[in-house]
Amino acid sequence: MSGTEYIPGPGDVVVDTQHGKRLGIARAWDEKDRTLTLKEPGGRELWDTTEFRAPTDSEALRARVAEVNHRSRWGRP
Repeated sequence: MSGTEYIPGPGDVVVDTQHGKRLGIARAWDEKDRTLTLKEPGGRELWDTTEFRAPTDSEALRARVAEVNHRSRWGRP
């Protein structure tokens, strides 16, 4: 993690700085390993990261639009 302690809640948009500023939706936090599990916005792929930050307003909007577009086409993932 960078900067101050930031622990997102489930469903929060997060920027994964460990994997090239990739956007993800928080799914789980492992306190012991300090690992965050993320889901691709509008998709189903899951991955883990230990380096992340809160999104800017435009990054959060981009992730939410991807989620809404996916739901409108395919229903809830």
